[in-house]
Amino acid sequence: MELTVGTFNLNNLFDRWNFTGALEALASGSSSVPATYEFDNEHRRRLQLDGHGKLLTAKKPEDTTRVAERLLAADVDVWIVQEIENVDVLREFNREHLNGAYEHVMVIDGNDSARFIDIGVLSRRPIGGVTSYQRTFHPDVPDRPIFSRDLVEAEILDARGRRLLTVFGTHLKSKFVDFTVADPVAAAAAAQLLRTQQAETIVRIMGSRMSSRQRYLLCGDMNDTPDSSALVAYAQAGLVNALTAPTEIGAVQTTVDLPASPAWTSTFKESKQPRTFDLIDQIWLSPALAPRLRQAFIGRRRKLARDGTDHDPAWISLDL
Repeated sequence: MELTVGTFNLNNLFDRWNFTGALEALASGSSSVPATYEFDNEHRRRLQLDGHGKLLTAKKPEDTTRVAERLLAADVDVWIVQEIENVDVLREFNREHLNGAYEHVMVIDGNDSARFIDIGVLSRRPIGGVTSYQRTFHPDVPDRPIFSRDLVEAEILDARGRRLLTVFGTHLKSKFVDFTVADPVAAAAAAQLLRTQQAETIVRIMGSRMSSRQRYLLCGDMNDTPDSSALVAYAQAGLVNALTAPTEIGAVQTTVDLPASPAWTSTFKESKQPRTFDLIDQIWLSPALAPRLRQAFIGRRRKLARDGTDHDPAWISLDL
């Protein structure tokens, strides 16, 4: 039996309308703002600001359409997706843009109080038990949950309700440092430490939940490379990187020199620095699942900067 499982950061899949005028009026000190709201459909919309006071708005329609095209082209059975606002948005995305291709849709609101981005599951296979570890603590950080977003565990079942494998999905702390912070170097070091502690916690949770004989995998946006010091706990725990030699599907339309290795899902060009190509979207297999790996893939973007999202999807084929 073949099962395909993938990870894809959909990049801010929000469902927002821009009420900029009303916000400007409120900012000027007005206690009441007369406004007329006109909607093209019956769905309710609500105003939402991120943790920095920035208005959250929906993706551009063309970007949403392109993300859906890339996702459907991969034809994957189970997706772990990141940067989802809530379950209603993912259901709407599945219904309106994926033609209902995924019968099973799941999102649990996580810890992100700044951008409200959560982890979701799209599955053609039945989903069994689902667990969120957002209320998990690291021994070195006992005063707040360790996951700035979440770690989600989901059982993937066959048609008779038997567990095929367990999938852990996550989205670790970003390397992004706001240019307004007083000490960017210290902020970057703090972010790396948090990623390290998050990876350690994931390994501890999986070790407590799974035995070495069980088939499970970890995937998601790790915001660091597989060989980074922040993610060293994965290999130390015996997990196997499934994306060491992926097959590229599609090609980038660019004059930029691309790396020899296809194992990258994200690219970044810092001012006056060479462009980097990194595998930050990853899939790690348990020792019992690793021999079941048939092939690994990365769906290559058409535009280097972004193609609906600034991430490329990665997925694997398993022989179960």
